[in-house]
Amino acid sequence: MSKFVESLKIDENVFELTTEAEIGYLEHFCAPFTGSDCCVVPAGTAFAPHGPMRADALYMHLVEPNESLLDTMRNKVKTKYDEHLQMYERLQGFSFYITEEQLRTLPLKFRNGSLERLITIMELLRDPQNYY
Repeated sequence: MSKFVESLKIDENVFELTTEAEIGYLEHFCAPFTGSDCCVVPAGTAFAPHGPMRADALYMHLVEPNESLLDTMRNKVKTKYDEHLQMYERLQGFSFYITEEQLRTLPLKFRNGSLERLITIMELLRDPQNYY
């Protein structure tokens, strides 16, 4: 599957938010546990999708570092798991994701690629016959 995903060059479809928007993410811990949450991401933040998350969503990463956003997310995790402080200490990072519905409805400006290309990629990823 990875060669197929690589061949799609998903990460060439770089976009930025033109207004602030709520974006979901997974919280990864050095433990048998993954949490999830969402945060308001400021306008102008750029993302590059890089792989399938589920049938209707793609993982994506920040194009430019945004320590302020990541600090906000870390503090949110710390508060969320306050009674289990050892969970915060095991935080390894975050994985942003975007759903197909968000791609179609959020005001996005593409730096590279296009919305149409990303939607086509998602359709290809949904069809398991494309993996063989």
